[in-house]
Amino acid sequence: MSFYFSIVDDTDDATLENIKPVYDFLYEKGIFITKTIWVYPPRDKPSSGDCLQRPEYVEFIKDLHSKGFEIALHNVGSGDYTREEILEGLEEFKNKLGFYPKIHINHSYNKDSIYGGTKRFNWPFNKIVNGMYPQYAGEFQGEIEGSAYFWGDVHKKMITYNRNHEFRNLNTLAVDPKTPYIDPKRSRFSNYWFSSSFAPNQLVFNHLVSRKNVDKLVSQEGTAIVFTHFGYFYKDGQLDQGFVKAIDYLSRQKDGNFMPVSQLLDFRAEERKSKGETPYPTISWLYKFRLELIHLLTRVYYRKFNKIDDYAFKDLDKDMFVEK
Repeated sequence: MSFYFSIVDDTDDATLENIKPVYDFLYEKGIFITKTIWVYPPRDKPSSGDCLQRPEYVEFIKDLHSKGFEIALHNVGSGDYTREEILEGLEEFKNKLGFYPKIHINHSYNKDSIYGGTKRFNWPFNKIVNGMYPQYAGEFQGEIEGSAYFWGDVHKKMITYNRNHEFRNLNTLAVDPKTPYIDPKRSRFSNYWFSSSFAPNQLVFNHLVSRKNVDKLVSQEGTAIVFTHFGYFYKDGQLDQGFVKAIDYLSRQKDGNFMPVSQLLDFRAEERKSKGETPYPTISWLYKFRLELIHLLTRVYYRKFNKIDDYAFKDLDKDMFVEK
């Protein structure tokens, strides 16, 4: 039986010192994933992390890519970036690494995000999200023509895949079998979207990638695309031991296919095409409604019941990002 597993690692809090041990371990275990990066240093609070302005970090990222890891974009930096800065940042990405990113992941609060914040959702869930997450009250303008933060036209030409909805199930495609798909309401400045399994920190990751869930993924011949922040996983000179045990167990499963996200999504599209199916199906309003509902139930579960999401993990104040 064959199963598929990948991770997309948002670069928040990732430095050369705390992220290299994570990727050394993944490489040792044969787990190849997608790492996002920033071109510029964070210009907002409380974000932190390395970027392509640090030469040693650039060499590390180039080495990761040469080993088989995918390097993607998490906006050009944390904070708000104008169109001019974004276009310059994309060229710097290309000049320093030798290629443009194929995946872009919105960084939560950037005004230059593409269909960011509540725009990820249709009515009525966009209104619900606005109430749950007041920091999303800010206007996201990456796809708004005429805005200083607009870069949707370049995004459409350059970026193949974007991430949107997140679920509790490790078998991502059991919840969203149409990934990667076209979202007709968000297709003007984007191409294809994919879903992921929610694991923003090591507490949720270890809960999600448990032996029980891995065994179930294997038996279902499923596909997992896990979203996390590996910048949190190395503290006091050691890797999180729950993460080490989870990856060690996962890597020992027979017939596992461990590949970066773009490679996995490309494979799914080609597989559909070979069967005479549409490589990238267009989802209906009802299908999107279902994804949004499961997404929000996942967030409520980790916020209100099993309180291990980033608000609890990082002790965040819900109003910290809202301008007074």
